[in-house]
Amino acid sequence: MKHRINIMAECLRKEAEALNNIADSISSQSIEFAETISKCKGKIVFTGVGKSFIVASKISGTLSSIGVSSIAINPLSMLHGDLGFLDSEDTVIALSNSGETEILIEVLNCVKTLNVRILSITGNIHSRIAMMSHKSVEIQTEEAGPFGLVPTTSTTAMMAYGDALACLLVEILGLTLADFHRNHPNGELSKK
Repeated sequence: MKHRINIMAECLRKEAEALNNIADSISSQSIEFAETISKCKGKIVFTGVGKSFIVASKISGTLSSIGVSSIAINPLSMLHGDLGFLDSEDTVIALSNSGETEILIEVLNCVKTLNVRILSITGNIHSRIAMMSHKSVEIQTEEAGPFGLVPTTSTTAMMAYGDALACLLVEILGLTLADFHRNHPNGELSKK
């Protein structure tokens, strides 16, 4: 029992350490990344593969809740018609821990032909996806767990980074409590 408790506790400690490291490494690059998002005149379109798409969906939902026009689209759907959703005023934000996800690279090559701005959040600033992007942020972590491969720390870190972006965007965009209420007309958040 004690051994199993230690496994869970160690995973949480590794994730907490990763978040502290990311907080300590925030630089002007992250500020510029958020400012680029704030200047988008169209939609913010998040994409990623597998767990990265789940994280992309959560970040997109958080941005929508503060009034930033945002949606997450699966890259496979983009390759089968959903590229038609994009126009030149949009910004695509690709999430990939490796930065080398083939289907995402294929999608971004198509996105480039539409003159749509590409941003990325990856675990490797020297990856192909980072190099294809107008701006890229590196969230480098080591996965928790016995194999060091299961998406744990990387997904937690990317999701938390998305939360940090949302917090900064509230300030950059000068959003008020009234703006927030307009996006939450019902439920407990509305009552607060």
